[in-house]
Amino acid sequence: MGRLQKSFSQSQINILIGSVLGDARLECRSNGMRNPISARLRIHQSDKQKEYVFWKYLVLKNLVSKAPRKVKTWHDPKRNKDHYSWYFHTKTFPELGELYHYFYKNKIKVLSEDVFDLLTSQAIAIWFMDDGSNVRNGYTISTHNFEFRDQLRIVDFLKLKYEIVSTVVRDREKFKIYIGSAEYNKFSKIVKPFIIPSMNYKICNPRNDLSGIKPGRVKKHEIITS
Repeated sequence: MGRLQKSFSQSQINILIGSVLGDARLECRSNGMRNPISARLRIHQSDKQKEYVFWKYLVLKNLVSKAPRKVKTWHDPKRNKDHYSWYFHTKTFPELGELYHYFYKNKIKVLSEDVFDLLTSQAIAIWFMDDGSNVRNGYTISTHNFEFRDQLRIVDFLKLKYEIVSTVVRDREKFKIYIGSAEYNKFSKIVKPFIIPSMNYKICNPRNDLSGIKPGRVKKHEIITS
């Protein structure tokens, strides 16, 4: 992973790592015997997250050819309303090809053995802005795509590095990370310096984006401890 430090700034690396753990994806562009392995990062968020997309774009701008573009995602026939999203992708780099094989196995995103060595506080904040939710006096991180054993590794990491006690909770047929009320302020302190203004609702208590809708609550019987 040393090539990343030589080619990209630390803020860019934090976005790469946090985004890939979250909603973004790496797209492998070449993987032949003669051609070098290369990939690009694709950022794609809902229209609500437009400012967040442009914030990432500005940090990664020297790695990108085109500014974020708006695209129609789907049409809601009941409300006769079109829904839109924003996306951009970086240029193709061999360094991102290295990162691709670090995070993907058989084209499936995985939690690599050494990923925690790359997880700075800013990278965690970006991961949280991508996949985190603010529930009543607690946080969740949507880690559904990772295997259960890997989610337990995330729990261990948060406890070891930040002394944050978290748990794995059931979410329908899958699981996610839950940080309860006792650790709420501790986790907020870690990510707050890196939360951009448009995403501040994710750490406000009470949330300021719900328009009267009450936040959800994680039920005690859903908590998985092992």
